[in-house]
Amino acid sequence: MADVSLEPLKVFCSYSHNDEPLKDELAKHLTMLERQGITSTWHDRKIPPGKEWDQQINENLNTADIILLLVSSDFIFSKYCWDVEVTKAIERHVNGEACVIPIILRNVFWQDAPFAKLQALPRNALPIKSWSNQDDAFTNVAQGIKFAAEQLIKEREQKRVSREAAIAEYRSKAEGFASDGEISLVESDILKDLQEKLKLTDQEASAVREKALEPYGIYKKNLDKYKQYLTRFVDEQGHPLDEKAEAQLETFQKYYLLKDEDVVRLKKEQAIEYQKRQAEILQQQAERLRQEYLEQERAENKRQQAEKLRLEQETAENKRREAELQERLKRESSSPGIQTRPFEFDTATLTPKSAGFLGMGKKTYEINRSRGRAEFFTENLGNGVVLEMVAIPGGKFLMGSPESEPERVSWESPQHQVTIQPFFMGKFTVTQSQWKAVAALPKVNIDLNPEPSNFKGANRPVEQVSWDDAIEFCARLSKKTEKTYRLPSEAEWEYACRTGTTTPFYFGETITTDLANYQGTDWDYNGTVYPGNYAQGPKGEYRNQTTDVGKFPANPFGLFDMHGNIWEWCQDGWHENYNGAPKDGSAWLVDNDNQNNRLLRGGSWASAPRNARSACRGYDARDGRNSGVGFRVVLVRGRT
Repeated sequence: MADVSLEPLKVFCSYSHNDEPLKDELAKHLTMLERQGITSTWHDRKIPPGKEWDQQINENLNTADIILLLVSSDFIFSKYCWDVEVTKAIERHVNGEACVIPIILRNVFWQDAPFAKLQALPRNALPIKSWSNQDDAFTNVAQGIKFAAEQLIKEREQKRVSREAAIAEYRSKAEGFASDGEISLVESDILKDLQEKLKLTDQEASAVREKALEPYGIYKKNLDKYKQYLTRFVDEQGHPLDEKAEAQLETFQKYYLLKDEDVVRLKKEQAIEYQKRQAEILQQQAERLRQEYLEQERAENKRQQAEKLRLEQETAENKRREAELQERLKRESSSPGIQTRPFEFDTATLTPKSAGFLGMGKKTYEINRSRGRAEFFTENLGNGVVLEMVAIPGGKFLMGSPESEPERVSWESPQHQVTIQPFFMGKFTVTQSQWKAVAALPKVNIDLNPEPSNFKGANRPVEQVSWDDAIEFCARLSKKTEKTYRLPSEAEWEYACRTGTTTPFYFGETITTDLANYQGTDWDYNGTVYPGNYAQGPKGEYRNQTTDVGKFPANPFGLFDMHGNIWEWCQDGWHENYNGAPKDGSAWLVDNDNQNNRLLRGGSWASAPRNARSACRGYDARDGRNSGVGFRVVLVRGRT
């Protein structure tokens, strides 16, 4: 009788699905073995829904104690049974890892098979289908499997007993060596030889040695604790200690049974160490004071000599730069019929403040605000509504994101150099009041809904407008003003957003809801959590709506809400990457004007922070309308 205290042996059935009725009948005849706790049978019909069948078969085949090969012409014909299951079964049998039993179901030539040398069932390898009474055949098979299983269980128990005896012998030797609290190099070599003789694994031997040393490790740990308390008291009180500290140390010694000689030794070492530390501290203090005095004297002399010159140079340089910038802005912003004037604005950067001890903690960021200055002009739309256009200087920049940028995607590649000519861009995304004013102008191509937005507010961005609607807006505005207004190209948009930066956002390496409107809280969508923070930046709030334009600081060009609040239509059609993209800042149009998708940039109030990055690209159908999509306009300089 098998020892039911042991785990049942795992039985794996390899068979052709054409023999499934015979497999099921065999499973019934093995039921008694399962109820006795001798075996547990597995076949591929037990694979749970949603699991990978190949992985499940390999896992059970590689862990089975007994592998049954249900032999028939269909079994031998099956490529999977033959190439995978038979091959692995014979390999495990040869390695002594499993017992393989061929069970002949139907008459077939199998005597040259790799399992032909193995004892088959039923008796005399007479196929089950050839028996006059198949119940007799299956009973014979079940008895044979039981016999094989009991032999395996007996062998497994013998191995267990032998293994325990080997471990006990090794433990006895290790405990003898560890009696003085440590195992020497010579003793370690002896134990290594004994381990090999007893055929113990490194894990088994290591566990025994650690257990043997455990009492001495505990004593040493408690002695180290005593030393820590002693050191702490000496650091706080000096030497000798007061009565209260001595009493606490004595209580600790008695509770943990520390030897007097060890305690005396530690106190003597601590007294000597304290005297050395005191002498070193006095010496260091004296040297530090001397060096500080000398350094202060040298620094003061240098400061006095350099301060006047530095201030003069700084003042002159600031004046030169300011004059140069104003001259450049005036020169680049000058267009026939357009008079610009300067304006000042708040801008901000995010500076890493702390990353914890040795830079391993979570970073914190500090918002640094400053004042910026740019040139702009206003376009009167009537009824007190104006459109403010900011002068954007020309330049070159690297478009797209580097592969090292967190949460970037492949369609932001490859990075490529683009040259941008000066242009004007809307200080804000088009507001609902501006939209309504232009929508009232005469139609050019299509009708415009004067109040399309989901979130109402004259100074909120217009949304629920398609790309075609935005094109019609530009056409009506151009006709009214006799200037060429249009949507920005994708390159112009990213250039204007970056303002010369290469970080994921114009204000730094991360983003905060104190500087932009986006979903700053975690979002669980179908079991996937999209974080409300970017990289090591902070989480924030989720406003769940648009905000008035200009609520947050502008970027250094004087443009507001370039990150978040509303996705912005661009002139370009959608392309999967930048291969073949224009390098002159022009829009990348599609060959077929009926191609449906158009570019979106900037992210929105509903976007995860990664979608508000300077390099992030999105798209929507040209006729799509969404409460997270609006636009801003640009004006080509020098054209009327």
